[in-house]
Amino acid sequence: MRNALLWIHLASVAVFAGATALMLVQMASFTPMSPESFAAVRETVSTGARDVVLPALLVMVASGMLLVVARPMLIEARWVWAKAAVGLALTAFVLLHVYPTTRQASAMVGGVAAASVLQQGAPRNASQPPLEVVLVREERGQWIALVLAALAAALAVWRPRLGRRTDPEHG
Repeated sequence: MRNALLWIHLASVAVFAGATALMLVQMASFTPMSPESFAAVRETVSTGARDVVLPALLVMVASGMLLVVARPMLIEARWVWAKAAVGLALTAFVLLHVYPTTRQASAMVGGVAAASVLQQGAPRNASQPPLEVVLVREERGQWIALVLAALAAALAVWRPRLGRRTDPEHG
């Protein structure tokens, strides 16, 4: 059971990081194109975030917690708690910043594409930031998510002591 949990955890980490990197590559490879093509590419990014990144993230966190429960000796290891804190920060950041920004950008691009098909001016809500600002926020958020995932992986491989444990025998 523990080995299966470990493989599930590792697979979800790989899927999360790989899908996030793939979305970054898709966004970086944009060339000037028609609004309809741009909307189609944004739709693939939004679908990847919704159908691949979020489920992988949730499986990653759940399997990580179950691994700690399945291996009681890990509960005392400080690197495990540091990794858990990074993992929860990553989850909160993705759920509260990256995913909503991805949805906002896709909705804005869809509105621009629809307006261009109808030969009208692009609809713009005065309270919304420009599309370029939203796209930059999304890209930065995905880079931060990748850095947090890499930090969690580094903690799992390196396993630092993170402070001194007090030994009851030596005071």
